Amino acid sequence: MATAMQLADYIDYAGLPFKKEGRYLRSVEHDSLVIDKRKNYFIWNSQGCSGNLTQFIAAYFGIDSKAVHARLKAFRQGYQPKTIPEKDAVKQPVSATHLISGQLLDQAGRQYLIRQRHLKPSLVRFLSDQGLVTSDEHHNIVFNWFDSHQCLVGQDVQGTVINHQRFGKRGTYKRIVAGSKPHFGFNVRFSGQFEHLYVFESPLDLLSYWQMYRGELKNTQLLSLSGASSKLKTINEYVQDQLTTNGIPPYIHLAPDNDGAGRELIQKFTQVRLGNQEQHSQSLVEWSVAKDWNEQLQGVTAKNPQLPPKYTLDLTVFMNLQLFNKIRSFDHE
Repeated sequence: MATAMQLADYIDYAGLPFKKEGRYLRSVEHDSLVIDKRKNYFIWNSQGCSGNLTQFIAAYFGIDSKAVHARLKAFRQGYQPKTIPEKDAVKQPVSATHLISGQLLDQAGRQYLIRQRHLKPSLVRFLSDQGLVTSDEHHNIVFNWFDSHQCLVGQDVQGTVINHQRFGKRGTYKRIVAGSKPHFGFNVRFSGQFEHLYVFESPLDLLSYWQMYRGELKNTQLLSLSGASSKLKTINEYVQDQLTTNGIPPYIHLAPDNDGAGRELIQKFTQVRLGNQEQHSQSLVEWSVAKDWNEQLQGVTAKNPQLPPKYTLDLTVFMNLQLFNKIRSFDHE
């Protein structure tokens, strides 16, 4: 039988991005979507719908009743409710309780990456063979995060169904799996010394940049923040994870989206110190003329095979007011 907190429990179980507002939970991605924990009821004003947990799952994911019942069954079988009041609970260390069991990248995921995101089949095959990208039971793509010991510590989930009505301008479902290591992210490590760290806002931007500019990625590691300036601490945590064998990389390349959040990330990074006082990195900015790196990749076609230009600038130069204003003219906000 459903408990009074079933909707809130499902949000916790599924790792959906909601924030607490007293007795309410509000969606981080959809401002008009609110859950009343006391009434175990949701209201989504912009979509003109409301109801219980079953109706919430159908509305949030845009799926039919059969798929809804499958998710409800998995939830009821897999969720462990809290047994102590939240105010008295002792904070537990991060665990992999909710991380998704690895499955091979399925056809839906493969076709989404190739057809919708324009990644080369050879790159997609490599990612799948290495276990960097897998699929979940709902045909979503799972980007697996591994630390320096090759332990799975977190995951991004990327939907393969485009539905702008449900997911707004972005068009697809996205989340970070509950139980993922805080301040970490999807990453790729190339052989050789750790001399360059490239930082992106999403796994798809990371992979797009890799495909376009693989010739410059020597002695390099690539890192996704799965967000912008709010995830800036991820850079320091990731570098610390590598310190036992590699030390601070001599070069940090910031490669965020060409928008206000990307510029905010760059500005905030000027106040970040990696490692200790004796070690320093040269900070560089990789700036796209497109909205983001995947959009830049999608501009490369058989009829137009030439890569659009990008800019590599010293961080101090980038932050120079005159040049900064000039760069703003390329924005796609």
